[in-house]
Amino acid sequence: MKATFIIPCYNEEQNIPELFNEVIQIIKSNEYINFIFVNNGSVDNSEKLLNQLILESQSHERISLLTVNNNIGYGNGILKGLKNVNTELVGWIHADLQIDFKNLEKALKIYNQKKLEFPNQFLYIRGKRINRDNYIDKLYTNLMAIYTSFLKRGFYSDITGLPVLFEMDQYKNWKNPPIGFALDVYSYIFAKRANAKILRFPVKLNLRKHGKSSWNTGLLSKIKMSKYYLKEIKKI
Repeated sequence: MKATFIIPCYNEEQNIPELFNEVIQIIKSNEYINFIFVNNGSVDNSEKLLNQLILESQSHERISLLTVNNNIGYGNGILKGLKNVNTELVGWIHADLQIDFKNLEKALKIYNQKKLEFPNQFLYIRGKRINRDNYIDKLYTNLMAIYTSFLKRGFYSDITGLPVLFEMDQYKNWKNPPIGFALDVYSYIFAKRANAKILRFPVKLNLRKHGKSSWNTGLLSKIKMSKYYLKEIKKI
């Protein structure tokens, strides 16, 4: 099966040259993977640079760029991409290069192998970070996972681990998905509700080379994110 991976970008100008090179390497080595970049309201030169690189690559059939004029949420950018996917499988990964893009091929390989074992069941593939050295970030994510598990009466771990990959047929049954960071968890919760086989695989988390996170900038940002997340997760 073919898969499309969505890459939401918000002010990632410094990362884009290396990021795009990673994409091209996969395009050359794997004919079953396509990409959709979503310029999610960037105010730097992300859109201009992506347009230029896509044009120069001559890979328009497998790499496309969508633009969201105003950034109203991380999830909104992904949802924009989802509406334009025409492959059987879909997934996403961040543009910050903290996750090696070779994990996209791993995710697709796992899907193809496990689909032979579970041909009549949805599959939900998700990376699980194994080397998070920032204990505050790790504690924060674990607490959010515990809260989610308690509220939704199920077991959830590393709820924002990437990449993620699943069938487009799962997405087609979504109802009122959140437009913020809670979309990562929404896809996870929905997969469980759809009785999908949840498959996690280990991924190494790299340090961000350029720029900085648009939300994870300190204690106040985590408090703000927590309030938003707690509000959104109750709606799911």
